Amino acid sequence: MGGDPAATRTQVARHGVLGLAGAVCTGAGGFALTFAVGRLLDDRATGEFFSAVAAFTIATTVLLLGADTGLVRSLSGLRATGGQRLLGVTLRAALVPVLVGSVVVATAVWAAAGPLARLLVDDPADAARTASALRLLAPFLVLSTLSTALLNGASRGLGAMRTYTLYQQVLLPVSRPLLLVVAVLGFGAGLHGALLVWAAPLLVAVAVAGRDVRGRVRAAVRRGDEKAADAAAAGEPLPDLPADGVARRFWRLTAPRGVAATFEVVVTWADVLLVAALRGPVEAGVYAAASRFVTSGTLAMQAIRLSIAPAVAAAFSRGDRAEAQRVHRFSTVGAIASTWPVYLGMAVFAPAVLSLIGPRFVAGADALTILSIAMLGVVATGNANTVLNMAGKSHWAAVNTGVAAAVMLAVDVALVPGLGMVGAAIGWGAALLTDAALGTLELRRGLGVRSWDRRVAEVAALAVVAFGGPALAVRAALGTSLLDTVAGVAVASTVYGGALWVRRRALGLDGFVAALRRRPGPSAGTGTGTGTGTVQSGTAPSDEPDDRMDSTTRPAPHHPAPHRKEGSAL
Repeated sequence: MGGDPAATRTQVARHGVLGLAGAVCTGAGGFALTFAVGRLLDDRATGEFFSAVAAFTIATTVLLLGADTGLVRSLSGLRATGGQRLLGVTLRAALVPVLVGSVVVATAVWAAAGPLARLLVDDPADAARTASALRLLAPFLVLSTLSTALLNGASRGLGAMRTYTLYQQVLLPVSRPLLLVVAVLGFGAGLHGALLVWAAPLLVAVAVAGRDVRGRVRAAVRRGDEKAADAAAAGEPLPDLPADGVARRFWRLTAPRGVAATFEVVVTWADVLLVAALRGPVEAGVYAAASRFVTSGTLAMQAIRLSIAPAVAAAFSRGDRAEAQRVHRFSTVGAIASTWPVYLGMAVFAPAVLSLIGPRFVAGADALTILSIAMLGVVATGNANTVLNMAGKSHWAAVNTGVAAAVMLAVDVALVPGLGMVGAAIGWGAALLTDAALGTLELRRGLGVRSWDRRVAEVAALAVVAFGGPALAVRAALGTSLLDTVAGVAVASTVYGGALWVRRRALGLDGFVAALRRRPGPSAGTGTGTGTGTVQSGTAPSDEPDDRMDSTTRPAPHHPAPHRKEGSAL
C-alpha cells in the first residue's frame, strides 16, 4: 500500500528538527573543540592533534564495515514489514564481526605502535610522540566503532532519534571541548592529555547505547508478537520473513556500503594527513581548522539525512518509489533553504570566520572559500547517497565514492606540494562534486528518482539572490572584518528570511511548519496501514510516542514533494 505523503512529511519534519537540534550541538561542539585546540595547544601540537583524530576516524570507519547504514536500512525495513522477530538476529549479525575486527586491529596497533610511527614520521622525537598517541588511542577504537554502530545504526533503525541525538550529537561533541579545557588549563595537559579526554566520553556512550538498544529490541519484539497474534485471530496473513541466512543477506547489502564508507572517510580526512606529510603539521593544523568549518556547515544536511533514511528505506521496502522521490525532493528543498546561506556566508566572509579561532588561521581563508563554493553544488543534489543506500544500491554508492576518492588523491598529490592547503581544498571540492554528480545521475537513470523540480530550483535561486547578493554588497562596501561580517550576515539574513516568507507556500515550507505543529493521532504506531494502531503511510515508526507519525493529517497544498561526512570525529 502506498504511503500517506502528509504522514511521511510529519515524520521527516519532526525527526529533521530533532536531528537539526542535535546537529547544532554537534557543530557547536566541533567549533568549540577547534577553537580550544587552536587556542590552547601550540602550532605543532594542533596539527598533530588533528592528524591523530583524522587517523582515528579513518580507522573507525573502516572497522565499522558500513554496519551502521546497514542497520538503519535493515531494522527500518523489518519494523515496516512486521519482521520484529528478526531484529535481535540482525543486530547480532551486524555487531559480532565489527566487534571482533575492532579488537584484533586495536591490539595490533597497540603492539606495533613503534614501527608504525617510524613509517609515518621521519624525526625520531616526533616518531616517539606518534607512537605514544597510537598506543593511547588504540583501545578506544573498539569503543568508537561499537558506539557508532549502536547509536548511528541501531538506534536510528529502531526509530529512537532522541537517543541518537542525545548521546551521539550532544554528549560526545559537547563534552569533548569542556574536558579538553579542564585538562589543559587545570592540569597542564599537552597533546596526549588532549587526545585522552577527547576519547574518554566513548565509555559512557557505549554503556548507555547498549542498554537502550537492548530494551528497545525487546519492546519491539513484544509489540510485534501482539500484533501478529491479533492478525492471526482476525484471519489476516502474516508476513513471511525467513530467519535463515540473515547474516548473509545483511552483509551482502552492507559490504558495499562498508567500502563506500571507507572511501568517504578518505575523502573527508586523508587530505589533512597529506598536508601534514607534504607540508608539515603546522599547515595541516590550519587546514584542518578551515575544513572543520565546512563540516559544521552540513548541520542541516546531517539532520535531514538522519530523518529521511528510515522513511526512504520503508518506502523502498514497500516498492513505493514515488514516495521515496517525494521524501527526497522535500528534503532537498529544506537542505538548500537552510544550508546554502551558511556556505555563501563562509565563502564571502572566510577571513573573518577563521579569525574566530586565532589570527594564524586566517591563512586558510582561500581554502575555506573554495570548499564552501563546492559545497553549494553538493547540497543542491540532496542526500543522493542516502537514497541509494536505503534502496539497497550501496554498491553504486561505493563505486561513486571510490571514484571521488581517486579524484581527490590524484589532485592532492599533484597540487598539495606546490599549493599546500589550497591544493588540498581543490582536491576535496572536486571529490565532493564528483560523488554528488554520480549519485544524482544514478538516482535518475537507475531508480527513476529525480532530485530536482521547480521548487528545488527556485529555493536555490532565492538563496543566491536574496542572501548571496546582499552579503557581497556589504563586503564590497565595508570589508571582511568581524564587525563587517556581522553586519553583512544580518542584512543578508533579513532579506533572505523575508523572501522565504513571501514564497513559503510556493516552496512548500508552510507544509513543513504545519507538520511540526501536528500532534500524533491515536492510530499512530506500527503496522501496514489498516486496523487499530497502524500508520497509514506504512513507514517505519518510532518506538517513542512523541516521535510517531500522524496518520490523520491531510496532504499540504502544492503536493509535489519535495557532505564532510556527518558525525565528524570532532
